[in-house]
Amino acid sequence: MSSAWKSFARAWLPPAARRLVRRWTQPGGYAGDYASWAEARRQGRGYEDTAILAKAVAAARAVRDCQAAFERDTVLFHEPSIHGPLLAGLLRAAALTAGRLHVVDFGGALGSVWWQHRAWLEGLAGVTWEVVEQAHFVAAGQREFERGPLRFRDSLDACAAEPARSLLLLSSVLPYLETPHALIADVARRGFRHIIIDRTGFVRGRGDRLTVQQVPPAIYEASYPCWFFEREKLLRPLNAGYRVVAEWPSFDVADIAADFRGLLLERRTR
Repeated sequence: MSSAWKSFARAWLPPAARRLVRRWTQPGGYAGDYASWAEARRQGRGYEDTAILAKAVAAARAVRDCQAAFERDTVLFHEPSIHGPLLAGLLRAAALTAGRLHVVDFGGALGSVWWQHRAWLEGLAGVTWEVVEQAHFVAAGQREFERGPLRFRDSLDACAAEPARSLLLLSSVLPYLETPHALIADVARRGFRHIIIDRTGFVRGRGDRLTVQQVPPAIYEASYPCWFFEREKLLRPLNAGYRVVAEWPSFDVADIAADFRGLLLERRTR
């Protein structure tokens, strides 16, 4: 466990949460340097597995029904906790939009980030939280978890939030997309007011690396392609229109030469 992770955990997580996160990040790991997504995908199975959705729904129900404080990647946490840098980014965005927070949570499962931080967002003038997900997650979300500001959409185009006044959240999703650079280019054109890229792996060196991630058995039995990015290359489409206003180490860990980071980007004003 890295010294950066230890410092972050001591600062932001209670002891029970730290124990759960250690279990959640170990063992498992990342292997390979694949030439194509198809080649990496042949090595495992991904989020389309129905058993994974079933476990995600069960975990989200536990949080919804107050049997757990929050969940992350189907792992239940029973003590309230925040992801401090992420929450700070959300509150900064709200402060710059008259206390109103419009979040488009791309790849946000069944609203994990919203459920974890909702108590700290209740004092804002207004909140909308739209999760963009795969069709089977959207169906489950709309059936069981739409309440208050939480809604589920199957594409960015289906979101009601106006990008110019919204924050796009990309938390632990870019590494699991076949074409993440195409999404970043699309995002740059849409002109979101703020962008948070969180829990994303960056290589120490140059050039993206495509691995296969073995999920820790304590979470579920699965493995799937996972990107680690060259930071400069990933952010290049955003450089002209955005500036990085904050950056932080993530609590995820890698057993390869890479680091997980979070970034808050803000659209430049002309």
